Amino acid sequence: MNKIAIIGSHGLFANYGGFDQLVNNIVKYSNKKDLIFITQPRSTKIPRNVPKNVLISKSLLDAPGIEGLIFDSICILKYYFRVDSILLLGAGALPIIVFLSLFKKNKIIVNNGGIEWERKKFSKLARIYQKFIFNLSAKFSDILILDNETFIKYLPKKYKAKLSMIPYGGFISKKLQSKKEEFQQKYSFLCESYFLSVSRSIEDNNIEELCKTFSKSSEKLVLISNLSSSNYGKNVLSKYKDFKNIFLIDGLYNKDELDLLRLNCFAYIHTHENCGTAPSLVEMIIAKKPIISLNVPANRYTLSGQCKYFNNFDELQFIIQSKFEASENVPNETLSNKYLWNNVAKQYLELF
Repeated sequence: MNKIAIIGSHGLFANYGGFDQLVNNIVKYSNKKDLIFITQPRSTKIPRNVPKNVLISKSLLDAPGIEGLIFDSICILKYYFRVDSILLLGAGALPIIVFLSLFKKNKIIVNNGGIEWERKKFSKLARIYQKFIFNLSAKFSDILILDNETFIKYLPKKYKAKLSMIPYGGFISKKLQSKKEEFQQKYSFLCESYFLSVSRSIEDNNIEELCKTFSKSSEKLVLISNLSSSNYGKNVLSKYKDFKNIFLIDGLYNKDELDLLRLNCFAYIHTHENCGTAPSLVEMIIAKKPIISLNVPANRYTLSGQCKYFNNFDELQFIIQSKFEASENVPNETLSNKYLWNNVAKQYLELF
């Protein structure tokens, strides 16, 4: 029996981000002979109907921030001498594994999640540490998972880890598609033509520039973001909430409703600047809707060069005001299948 510890998520059946969906699907498609260890952070309850091959325990600590670093470190200490393999999602606590490896050698698989040290939201000290951890994971882990090929250029000149290119996966719910009319009162724009964008409210996702672009247009924009969770997002909400053609949705975590809005948009606009394989973009690829993306290497790699690109927001304004050929910018079936969770989870399970 292969014993595996998965560390770095919000626990089983959590829905906070890409790593949580990854954990849920690794468990879903796992070999039932494998034994998987997961610790739930303080803020999430131990779920019901836990699969028999998954052992869940509860922590007194939470997952985000500095507390999350301590949480991951304790999980490593808890599981290191009990398992054969560790999947570390986010490598902030990796130095502890380096120390423990002096006593016992496990298979260490690391997914750093992205080039976090280039994000403006982090302090200079935090960026230095994140860069150090990325280099350490390349030199120390057995397998380093990159979700985007463009990350290769950030690797140190000498590294020992085996590289594995595995993207995030996605799934689109169609439960509410036949009930669209029932949601018209809640989402007044639902039966009209609208552009959609989904992202976290951080500066390098460029949501303020996106809203500014649509403030000069009569076209409708629906922006879904955790606006009230940051000063940047609150500023965007304050500046653009009164525009008749801009619909700001401050957090939407109901998967069925979110996918209803995805499936009914005219086109999706992806404005992320420093993401790898962004889960929000993956979902739209699977939805097979027309996509307009910021032209950066990571986004082009995720889309395999398909769909429409803009280099700046003046170009985006021209695109949305011109006759945008939606049907010519829909991801094809091959690209869509690449990101289905069953295919992604299978690639992870083959690493253990």
